[in-house]
Amino acid sequence: MHAFILLDEVTCLANPMSDPYGRLAEILDTIPNSFTPMSDGTHLKILQWIFTPQEADLASKMKLRGETIEELGERLGMGIERLEPLLETMAKKGQIRAWNSSTGRRYALMPFVVGIYEEQLCRMNREFAELAETFFVKGQGGELFSTPPAIHMVIPINQMINSELVVHHYEQAEQIIENASSWGVRECICRKHQELLDNRCKYPISVCLVFARKPNAFDDSELTKPITKEESLRLLNEAEDAGLVHCTMNIQSGHFYICNCCTCCCNVLRAVVMTDKPHVVVRSNYIAVVDEELCSGCGICVDRCQFSALTIEDGISAVNQDRCVGCGVCGVKCPEDAIRLHDRDEKIEPPESIIAWMTEKAMARGKDPSELL
Repeated sequence: MHAFILLDEVTCLANPMSDPYGRLAEILDTIPNSFTPMSDGTHLKILQWIFTPQEADLASKMKLRGETIEELGERLGMGIERLEPLLETMAKKGQIRAWNSSTGRRYALMPFVVGIYEEQLCRMNREFAELAETFFVKGQGGELFSTPPAIHMVIPINQMINSELVVHHYEQAEQIIENASSWGVRECICRKHQELLDNRCKYPISVCLVFARKPNAFDDSELTKPITKEESLRLLNEAEDAGLVHCTMNIQSGHFYICNCCTCCCNVLRAVVMTDKPHVVVRSNYIAVVDEELCSGCGICVDRCQFSALTIEDGISAVNQDRCVGCGVCGVKCPEDAIRLHDRDEKIEPPESIIAWMTEKAMARGKDPSELL
C-alpha cells in the first residue's frame, strides 16, 4: 500500500501554492492539456502517489521544452551532483521526460495527459487505479474535453474508405507507421487501469503502438517493447479484426502513437460514448454509409459498433450520423461488403503540429503557458 504524505487538504485547496503538490497541480493546469482541480482533492492525492514532495517541487520548476542539467542547475541554483540522480530517478518513474540530444541529455516537464498518467504503466497498482478512476469520472476530462481542439482523432480503417475519395496522410494508420524509424508496443494503460479495478474487458491489452523518428529509440525502454514495422502493421490489423478503434493525437504531423481503443476502458472514449453526439468530441472526417441493396440485415455491424450508431430497421442496417465517429470498425466483418466510409459533410482539419495544437488549446482555455516554454 502506498503511503500518502499527509497534507491538510483544506489548506491546499484554499492556497494551492502552499505545498509542492499544490504548486505542481497549478503548473500542470497551466499546460494547455489541463489538469482539472477537484473539490475533494483527488488531483492532489494522485500527485502524492506519483511524486515525493522533493520530486513534486522540482517538477513544478521545470520547462516543457527541456533543459540540460547544466542549464537547469544554473537556473535553479542547484549543483549537478545533487540534480542528476534526482532527475534520473524521476525519469525512470515516468514523472518527467529525459532524452539524449546533440546538446546533451535533456529533462522536461510533461502534461498529465498525454504524459505522466500513461508513464505510470509499470508502477500503477489498485490504489492508483482507484484514484485515477475518481479523477477521470468525476472530472469528466475537464477542459481537456470541453474545449477545442480535441485531444484525439479517430483514424479510419483504410480498407473501409470509399476508393474514390482523397485520403490525407494523417488519416492513414499505415502511413503513420511507414513514416517512423522506430516502432514499439505497450500494454494499454486504460485496460490495465480497469483490470486493476476488476473490470477487465474482452479486448487484447498489448496493442498500443508507439513510434519515433530516431532509430532504435525503444531499445532501453522498460515500458515499450521494440518491434519491427511489419509487426506494427500486423498488430494494427489484429486490432481492426478485434473491433478496436484507431486513435491518435489530433494533429497532421509528428504522430508518436496509435492507441487501439475500446469504449469500455479508454478514458477518452468512455466519456465520448455517454454523450448524444460522440462525433462532436472525437471522430474522423468520414461517416459510415450502408448500401441498402447489398445489406442483408445480419446485424454483425450492429454488434461491432462500440458507439451504438447502428440499428436494424426494416431488415436493413441504419446509421445514426450523430453517433457515428467514422472509424470503419462496423464494416470490417460485413459478409456482404455493404458498408463503406464516405466523406462527412463538415470536415475538420487538425492542427498542423503538436505546437499548433497546444497553441490553439491554450487560447481556447485562456491560459498562457509561455513561462513553461
